[in-house]
Amino acid sequence: MLPFPFSKGGLPKWLDQSYFNNDIQKFVQDLVERSISSSMKHADLVEKTAAVDIEEEPELKVNESMDVKTFESHDHVYVKIYIKDPAVLSNLKIYHNSNQLLIEGMPNPEARHVITLPSIVKMKESVSEYRDSYLQIKMKKRTDPQFTEVAVPPVE
Repeated sequence: MLPFPFSKGGLPKWLDQSYFNNDIQKFVQDLVERSISSSMKHADLVEKTAAVDIEEEPELKVNESMDVKTFESHDHVYVKIYIKDPAVLSNLKIYHNSNQLLIEGMPNPEARHVITLPSIVKMKESVSEYRDSYLQIKMKKRTDPQFTEVAVPPVE
């Protein structure tokens, strides 16, 4: 077993000097205060620019007039859209990626709505069915997320 270097003589003299410890404490406290104040200034700037960005972008939300329900089972994600008039189905376009569903053409031909899905789904194997004034879209969940290995260099 290797002996601790300060075991025989106790602590070094410079650790016992209180003025040195106070200087370190003051330095650390000043450093923390400066970093917090600069980060708060940065946070204010980010908040102002984010508010400007939000005002400029058009929002793609589900319209209050649309009745959309999203739910999931063990293997599938379902989206049910209430459509009173079946004639609307001819103008309706529906797209999806792994986590969003895009509905175009309802209630008017220029309308677009984005629905965030509760789970990641496969790009294929989606089906839709219209029954009892509801259009139901059934999408299979993706069970195996794809991971890519990142090489870690050895330490020399």
